[in-house]
Amino acid sequence: MSPRKTLIPWIVTTMLLNFQAWCADGLVRIFIEPFASKPGAAQLRGELVTLLGKERGVAVVDDAQSADFVLSGAGETYIRGYLGTNPRVHYLNSDAKPVYGGFLSVELKNRQHDPVWSYLATPRRFGSDDINRNLAGQIAHRLAVAVEQQRNAAKP
Repeated sequence: MSPRKTLIPWIVTTMLLNFQAWCADGLVRIFIEPFASKPGAAQLRGELVTLLGKERGVAVVDDAQSADFVLSGAGETYIRGYLGTNPRVHYLNSDAKPVYGGFLSVELKNRQHDPVWSYLATPRRFGSDDINRNLAGQIAHRLAVAVEQQRNAAKP
């Protein structure tokens, strides 16, 4: 084998490992505890994990020991009623769309179990039809901003 063929994979591997180490330094690791068992809580947690995974500078981890912060919370979703397109129809038909209600309340704690941030999200009036994305989206963005502020405050 020529030296060139062995050198190229070595260089690529070294560059990738250095890039991973560089990226890991800027990430804040968050563990999301299971939410209280209310209707829709598991779906809210799943959506929050998905949306936080897309945020820049935040990594969702699987265990609390390796996390910089722990996020605990409670949430619930339910159908408040139905909205029909015809005001003359007073019964539930195929044209009626459900109107959702609920909440998502979270608290972020550091490694010493001190609360550093909390937020309560209620459904936006004009949001997506997906109640889970509506609530978790509000939390994910605000949480990423709060984590960035905590990281900047911790720097000397």
